Amino acid sequence: MGIGDSAEDRHAPPRLGELEQSLAVAADLGGMTEALARACAWMGRVGWTVMLFQVDGTHLFPCGVAGLGGRWQPPLRPLSTGEVWPVSRAALGQERAGCGTPGPYPLPAKAGATAWMVLPLTKGHGVAVALRPGIVSFPTTEQDFLREAANLLDRYLPGLVGTSRTEASLPRLTPRATGAFRLDLADEQVQCDDTFARQHALPGPGRHPLTDILRRIPAHDLASIEEILHRLRAQPGTFEANYRLTTDGGRIRHLRAHCTSDLDDVGKSTTVTGHVTDITDDAEQLGQREALLREQLRRADRMISLAASAASASGTRELAAAACEALAVFGADALVIAEARHGRTHVVTTVGYDDEHRAAVDRVCLTARTPLTDALRNQQAVFSPSRHDLLSAYPHCTATLPRFKRHAWAALPLPSADPGIPAACMLSFNRPHAFHASDQPLLIAAGALLGRALERCRTYDAEHERAVRLQRSLLPAHLPQHPGLHLAAAYYPAAPHAHAGGDWYDAFPLADGRIALTIGDVEGHHTKAAALMGRLRTALRAYAALTPDPATILHHTNNLLTAENDAAPEQALLATCCLIALDPDTGRLDCATAAHPAPLVHTPDGAPAPHVTPGLPLGVLADTSYPTTRVTLPPRSRLLLHTDGLTDTPHTDPDHARRQLRTELAASAHDAAALALHQITTACLTTAHPNDDAAVLLAHLVPTDRH
Repeated sequence: MGIGDSAEDRHAPPRLGELEQSLAVAADLGGMTEALARACAWMGRVGWTVMLFQVDGTHLFPCGVAGLGGRWQPPLRPLSTGEVWPVSRAALGQERAGCGTPGPYPLPAKAGATAWMVLPLTKGHGVAVALRPGIVSFPTTEQDFLREAANLLDRYLPGLVGTSRTEASLPRLTPRATGAFRLDLADEQVQCDDTFARQHALPGPGRHPLTDILRRIPAHDLASIEEILHRLRAQPGTFEANYRLTTDGGRIRHLRAHCTSDLDDVGKSTTVTGHVTDITDDAEQLGQREALLREQLRRADRMISLAASAASASGTRELAAAACEALAVFGADALVIAEARHGRTHVVTTVGYDDEHRAAVDRVCLTARTPLTDALRNQQAVFSPSRHDLLSAYPHCTATLPRFKRHAWAALPLPSADPGIPAACMLSFNRPHAFHASDQPLLIAAGALLGRALERCRTYDAEHERAVRLQRSLLPAHLPQHPGLHLAAAYYPAAPHAHAGGDWYDAFPLADGRIALTIGDVEGHHTKAAALMGRLRTALRAYAALTPDPATILHHTNNLLTAENDAAPEQALLATCCLIALDPDTGRLDCATAAHPAPLVHTPDGAPAPHVTPGLPLGVLADTSYPTTRVTLPPRSRLLLHTDGLTDTPHTDPDHARRQLRTELAASAHDAAALALHQITTACLTTAHPNDDAAVLLAHLVPTDRH
């Protein structure tokens, strides 16, 4: 927070001298507001906000915030001086103070009561706001101190702020070149002076056809010009009109005409006389101010989007991706989130960094001076607008800088629930970036949003990792060995936001000498699904010890799950399963499925795969019978059992995915089982962070001396 809060600080006398020294040497507005907050520590928890005028002089934007928790910070959107909030009134020169609700600017309802004082900055830059949470207002002594502090801020602020609203609002003379003209509406000829001719790119003063001017009007403006001419012909009077034309160099000029249409003897307008002023500079400045305000609103909107994304992010990786996407409005294209652990940086997650760049910021000693380590160690924001600025502050980076692809950096401390583990994020830009006065508080606010979400996402990551470990612990540690059968299997967990899954595979010997191959999927993505998966896998093995028939094993397992579902319907879960009893010596197999995808079969002669008739899912209806498919496969045949996490993915046609699986199975027919499985899953898992987990089991019938 940057505010001392000890009893010694709270009862210390006002220290305006120390405050003045701090303001005099402050490098930026953030340093000034931090100095104000520290100087007010004797009053308790007092934070400051400095809100400056934008170029147009009609909106205030929070450009420096210190000592305020998230709920008391000003809104990100610009506040108009025409609004009813105390800061808007103070911007017009009226000092304000109050206590309770509402606050000096829009605050969320959960913020509660606050004492506040809004002080206009006499140099015309904007306002300064002192705020203290609670129901005790600022007494006279404290108000006097706040007023003196604001006066000191006024003294040193012009050194940091290059523009002043006061100067912009003072009366001033602006030279204007005005051209005179006379338009004859009957023959559409224009008589003009030299200035008018230069304004309209005419050869010189004299008489010119009106068409010489109209041809320079932008095409989409012509209809409006024709309407103006029609009105001048029909209605006498004095008018003002703004219009644009294109010069020979292709530049758009903005002109303003003051003109009067005259009547002839029969009351009809025949001539128009007047003068024209070039207002291009004014129009361009207005356009720049409007563009600046639109950009500020766009950035504020992206910050709101970041707040929503941070609140719903599942895991640190998703949080970092959301932050990088939202902050792209500033030009950022990469982000790293890191913590300080055991005296070194520990990278939590990155977006947009390759392995080399990630390694460059990971495991760095905190005593080393870099933007990221400084932000972690000092818990202060570090802005490096260009490589030149970076080398000025960190000259020891000269040798390594050419290896970095980025050209600007912003390292931001992240508020942490555990003060013993500081956190920070670093944004990187692929081109130099000037961090304006309005950029810095927005980026610092973004850091605050990320900090509040980081702890929750780290907890989420830890829970997901535990769930994945649970899932893997329930899968077989080893697959059975047989000279005529080579097996390979894999499990791919879902992305963190999808929680734990219920996919499994298994292979074990049956009493009659065959090998059981099984794969299944429990509905849902939670630890209950993973736990049920473990029970079903155990049940299948138990029933297989009683009978080697796949259909009978599924029948008993279904009855077991149906009884559980009937006993607790609110917790009922269903499961799909495919169970095969395979004789490696003869290639004969029996297959029964409970609504699970049929196994894919590849034979050396390319024979079509047998049709497998599915049964109902496990847990739906007691005493369900499961049909059995019997087939004999030749040597060198391959079976691929998989769950729908490999085919039923967003934006993918399941039939197309199955065809791709079949193609990859055939393409890897001559590779070892483990290598073939790796090639198949690499080609068919279309995303690094799938929404569903997936299990896959590959069986390869190998010729033996018996064949």
